[in-house]
Amino acid sequence: MMNYKKLVPKESFIGQYMEYMSVVETAESYDFWCALWAIGVGVGRDVFVDRPNSPVHCNWYIILAAESGTTRKSTAISSIRNIVSGYGQTLTGRTSPESLELLLHESSRESGGARTNFAVSELVTILGKEGYLAGMPGLLTDLYDCPKERRSPGTLKSGEIIQKNVYVNFISASTPAWLVTAINPTVIEGGFTSRVIFVVDDTRKRAIAWPENRANGDRLRLVKTFNESIANATANGVLGISKGGLDKFRKWYNNRATHADPFQSSFEAREDDHVLRLAGCLAINDGTFELQNNHINKGIQIIDNIKFRANGLFGGNLSTKARLGGAVAKVREVLISVGTDGIKHSDLHRKMARYIDASELRLLMNIMHECGMAQIFKMKRGEMYRATKDIEKFGVTSEVLGKLNLH
Repeated sequence: MMNYKKLVPKESFIGQYMEYMSVVETAESYDFWCALWAIGVGVGRDVFVDRPNSPVHCNWYIILAAESGTTRKSTAISSIRNIVSGYGQTLTGRTSPESLELLLHESSRESGGARTNFAVSELVTILGKEGYLAGMPGLLTDLYDCPKERRSPGTLKSGEIIQKNVYVNFISASTPAWLVTAINPTVIEGGFTSRVIFVVDDTRKRAIAWPENRANGDRLRLVKTFNESIANATANGVLGISKGGLDKFRKWYNNRATHADPFQSSFEAREDDHVLRLAGCLAINDGTFELQNNHINKGIQIIDNIKFRANGLFGGNLSTKARLGGAVAKVREVLISVGTDGIKHSDLHRKMARYIDASELRLLMNIMHECGMAQIFKMKRGEMYRATKDIEKFGVTSEVLGKLNLH
């Protein structure tokens, strides 16, 4: 497990934010990535990594992934949302592609910049399967590279939509089971997933039965540090790269491994951008405003870890993972609901017939038994299943899918 706290100076904004969040049951990785998202929100479009012909802006698309209630995903998002409240409009709920197009059009017309932020606790409210949300992955993909000008036909009522100086930041959260259903091959091929940092983590920092009250002064000091960091970055402007940093980046870029797997291949098409964006934000965070060797090193290390953990969800046979991931989540829900009474195999199969066949159900239950999540009792006719307390632990879906070893 990566120790994110050791990657940043303690007195920096990210360091202070992670300390501020130490009294909350969020994953440490969530605190780190939420703070990076905040830096992207704060600096805006004018601070970017000055790569020739293809500058890398500091905007992030981030999705936090874990089982419901395990790592306080919503708490992580609401906490960082409070820190950036003074930096433009932040969307927190259901938004259609059409309303987002118009919002950015109006923002562009009024301020000269089509700028907004998403901080949405449930990804399903943005990328749900309802017809009117179907175009959102494609639209977010178009907006990601911060075009200087973007035009779309609009409607008869709105007329042509013109968006200038686009800058969109996005952070949301979901369960692994929903993600593997929603992130299908079409979404991957369309380029959306290559632009997203999937932070897959089911480990809380620690269990906190009764959280401490943080003094308002703690938040005020944190906001002051954040504002100063953003002001300094804005005054500095463009982020350059040192000779050592450039040498390290070139060596990595020319020798990095590539994969044929659809998810990894798609992600790797943007991996260099992610490394530079992360290195740039780290340079902003420590006040050097130049991508140095240590920033590039950390960027490579962190992004490689992100890719590895996300590939555990999306790599290999996605359609099978989507179906079985949904089945695991449903089995878990049923076993929890029946409690100590348990449920017969035949009864569970009737509830699960639309998801999986009898042999697949038996395989899943054997794996859940092997993982200590369920008990299996032999009866005269078939088996009975009963949940253990471990079925409510972190990462059930990910652990079971991992045992299935799908490729």
